[in-house]
Amino acid sequence: MNSCIYDFETLGQDVFEAVAVNFAVLKFDEDRFVKNPYKFEELVDSCKLIKFNVEEQVKEYGRKIQQSTLDWWMQQDKSVQKQIRPSKDDVSISELYEFLSLDIQIQKCDRVYTRGNTFDPILLNSLLRHFQQIDPTKWWVIRDTRSLFDGMTYGHNIKSSFIPEGLEENFIAHDPCHDVAMDVMRFQYLVRLLSNA
Repeated sequence: MNSCIYDFETLGQDVFEAVAVNFAVLKFDEDRFVKNPYKFEELVDSCKLIKFNVEEQVKEYGRKIQQSTLDWWMQQDKSVQKQIRPSKDDVSISELYEFLSLDIQIQKCDRVYTRGNTFDPILLNSLLRHFQQIDPTKWWVIRDTRSLFDGMTYGHNIKSSFIPEGLEENFIAHDPCHDVAMDVMRFQYLVRLLSNA
């Protein structure tokens, strides 16, 4: 099954106004979970990331930086904080649609997962609306991993943020490529557990 998962890192929690720091997308094949399981590093390496120009979003599009979110970033590990620093590779949010539709070809995905459907898909649409663009994702293929994991582990008191054994040392929380790769590893772990693989 041709699937993908995406995740934004932001400087705010208001999906209609927050500045987007970056956007990670990972394509994967659910059919590999049992017979040819993924390794975490393989997933991280195949993740596609686009980093946005924060200043442009504030000055040109009126998007907002939330102080409490900025304070939260400053409490994170230095390796994670580097995401919010300007870089020569930062691009305009005007490149988001082309990244999604041409580079990722998200419209061809059979399933599109997010890490929270009340945040990421709405934020995506609010960014695209600055350019009168519409999310190329087919609405009926969108899923969210938190609900998926809660359903797959019903009655077992397992948090949707669990880390499969052996991956604790490799995982960098709040790095969007690591976050989406870890969600795929969680999904794979549960599928393999339920299928006795």
